[in-house]
Amino acid sequence: MITHRKIRGGNRILKSIEEWKNYNIELDLDYLKSSKRNYCKIWVSPFVNISITGSNIPSPKLKHRQEIIKGLLEIYNHWEQQLNTLNKPYYLAIWLFEPRLKKSQVVCAIDEMVNFYDITFYKPKDQHNFPSQNYGKLQEELNTFNWTYALDEDHFFQSDIDLEEDSYASKQDYIGMQKWYNRKLKQGLRTDTSSKDTFYAIKMGATWIGTKN
Repeated sequence: MITHRKIRGGNRILKSIEEWKNYNIELDLDYLKSSKRNYCKIWVSPFVNISITGSNIPSPKLKHRQEIIKGLLEIYNHWEQQLNTLNKPYYLAIWLFEPRLKKSQVVCAIDEMVNFYDITFYKPKDQHNFPSQNYGKLQEELNTFNWTYALDEDHFFQSDIDLEEDSYASKQDYIGMQKWYNRKLKQGLRTDTSSKDTFYAIKMGATWIGTKN
């Protein structure tokens, strides 16, 4: 049974969120001009820690959640001001993952990479309205964005399923993974066969893509 780790040190986490925001609020334009794209992920302990005990690390809740989203908005707004000084088209977006908020990030691109992120996520034909009413005091600012609904998905490939037993640490691991794959395949997953290695997509939640330009 997976246990949930209890999050302690609320004020320390708030300080870490502030430090994360301040570290990322300035977009490195020189690096952007060289690489043509950049991003800012959420790097706030303990939400991005790796569990060594098998316990499930919870996503940010309540005030921590609000402050992280507020930080994403501040980073976006500051990057937007800097990108406008380039006097050229650019891509700038907040990728807001729900419920896996800790995957959220601010992303930008210019020049030949400006359309690089257009196919990052699967966007269903049946679009949903962004539930800004769920974000408390941030609702008004979030409503200044245009939000596109996409899926937050995990993937596995046919080549993963086809691995031989000797590719695993033990026969038990092999049998366990085969059972897991068979269980998932019975769920009617979204499948892409456009390449040689078919991949299967497991829906984990929503990715809200927020843009202004």
